[in-house]
Amino acid sequence: MAKHRHRGVKREHHVLPGTVALLEELAAHPAVAAVIPGRIRVTRGAVSGLEVRVQVPTATGHKLALRSGHAVQEVFLVAKNAEALAEYLAARFGA
Repeated sequence: MAKHRHRGVKREHHVLPGTVALLEELAAHPAVAAVIPGRIRVTRGAVSGLEVRVQVPTATGHKLALRSGHAVQEVFLVAKNAEALAEYLAARFGA
């Protein structure tokens, strides 16, 4: 897949099924400069539905882990305003 952005989401890697709308919602937030999905990895345990975990803050924003079925995908959020992004993620995902 070619490297390009569509609606604020970098499309270098595939994304987990059912997560495109969530990624585009995150990209539309004013505190987010870019949404960069990472590789999809297979996990042992399975989850039903979509599970979003806010992980550690990074130097440029935040890292999320999206889990669906037996797969997990890291998503990096580049922030324009780190404080506003942290508040939004806490309100949206209870981080």
